[in-house]
Amino acid sequence: MSIFDLRQSVIDEYSKYVQSFLSITDDRIRAFIEESLLKNQALWPDALLQLNPSYEMASTVKDLVIEGKLHPLCADIFLADGGDPIRLYLHQQEAIEKALNHKHFIVTSGTGSGKTLTYFVPIFDAILRTNPEEAKTRAIIVYPMNALVNSQEEALRRLLTQYKNLTGKECPVRFSKYTGQEKGQEKQNIQKNPPHILLTNYVMLELMLIRPEEHNFVDRPTADLQFLVIDELHTYRGRQGADVGLLIRRLRERSGNQNLQCIGTSATMVAGKTTSKRERQVAVAQFASKIFGVTIEPDSIIEETLKRITSIPTIPSEEILRKALDSPVPQTVEEIIKNPLTTWIELTFGIEEEPNGQLRRKPPVSLLEGAQKLSELTGIEVQHCQERLRESFLLGSQLKMADGSSPFAFKLHQFVGQGRTVYATLQPRSKRFLTLEGQYFAPEQKEEHILYPL
Repeated sequence: MSIFDLRQSVIDEYSKYVQSFLSITDDRIRAFIEESLLKNQALWPDALLQLNPSYEMASTVKDLVIEGKLHPLCADIFLADGGDPIRLYLHQQEAIEKALNHKHFIVTSGTGSGKTLTYFVPIFDAILRTNPEEAKTRAIIVYPMNALVNSQEEALRRLLTQYKNLTGKECPVRFSKYTGQEKGQEKQNIQKNPPHILLTNYVMLELMLIRPEEHNFVDRPTADLQFLVIDELHTYRGRQGADVGLLIRRLRERSGNQNLQCIGTSATMVAGKTTSKRERQVAVAQFASKIFGVTIEPDSIIEETLKRITSIPTIPSEEILRKALDSPVPQTVEEIIKNPLTTWIELTFGIEEEPNGQLRRKPPVSLLEGAQKLSELTGIEVQHCQERLRESFLLGSQLKMADGSSPFAFKLHQFVGQGRTVYATLQPRSKRFLTLEGQYFAPEQKEEHILYPL
């Protein structure tokens, strides 16, 4: 089953579920709801598609070890599945080098771009260089959800299990998760023997600062905090952002380390097509400086560096695209990369070029919206365009290039609304305005008619 079929299956099941308990007596309201759900898909709009772009590559972790930038054991710990050295993306290496120079930094890159390596590599390096035999907490990593804590713990466990299998030794660096999910005895063991790296959430971090039995994680000399990492930094806004900002300031004071290195990561920090890279860096630096209570320079905001997989520099002409749509679907990686339709897909669903020549991810669009754009450009019917795009995405996600990546690895975003209330005006039945959107007044009416929930 393809991802498109899976998505449709899920939506069909949810549609049946929602309709199974609807019992509306009023014919007009029932017709409105049925049209909104079934025809207009008010609660489950079309899925959005976005290509996973390719990243500019840099050195391997082993290369940085050879250059003397990282502790030698880092080359044995940070290995890909199968034991090959991990090759870093350019933005990962830029962030790691910021960390090695003891700079606060923020990484803003998309999902799947390896943000975790940007802080785990320098944290492991620092621990390995400074008495790893001591049971002192050196880094606290804060995640907004326990699910992310559990996922990160599993990833670290796989990494260190691989190290043990290859070397026959236990890794000197220890880590533990510390959330509300751990039982009493487990927590006591962690308190008595603090790990080098503590994976937690901001609620537990707050409790660590007020519960005496957890002072080992933050207070000197039992702790030696050098790093504070806040994952998904963009989630801390408004009142919650203020709470977390004050919490970080208290932690920095309690740690006794005025040079506590602050690191943040986020997939989405600045919205808007008009912003330049420098404007984005300044905006993120200002926001992050407020959260952490330290000065974070715009140059310490690390963005992903993308590259194209296609060679045609601009969107192909109408005639060239029409020929591509009428030709058989490419079947090999070489054919796909050289195909004009692939170029159009990459520049429509994947990346766009900024005035300074830098490549940036494009906002996701639906398959239908992309097909309509292609149809308008070529004059070929929407249904055929949609089917060819679908075939191209599926084939491109299955084939592998020389580096093991897929030409068209992509994400499918499906938003599903719960649906709570119908709003109506107090007008004669035939004129009554109906909507699913909560608002005070009915829009586009000469007189102000208040909307009431049904």
